[in-house]
Amino acid sequence: MGTPIPAPDLYLTACEALGVASKRSLAFEDSATGIASARAAGLYVAVVPFLPGIDLDHDWLGASLAEPELLGWAKGLG
Repeated sequence: MGTPIPAPDLYLTACEALGVASKRSLAFEDSATGIASARAAGLYVAVVPFLPGIDLDHDWLGASLAEPELLGWAKGLG
């Protein structure tokens, strides 16, 4: 049995290198493939879609990573 696609390996490796649990980590994504990878690793997901009108799985959705609400939301995770 191979690695699931999209593979969560990069997210899991990054969390391990940073010494943080994936369930307490946040991914910033803009595509369904990246979101699926982050979800497979157990991360929360903040999304700024690259095209308007795309329905993507998310925990936070915004028009820009500069939105002040994002920081407040992220501080309340985990």
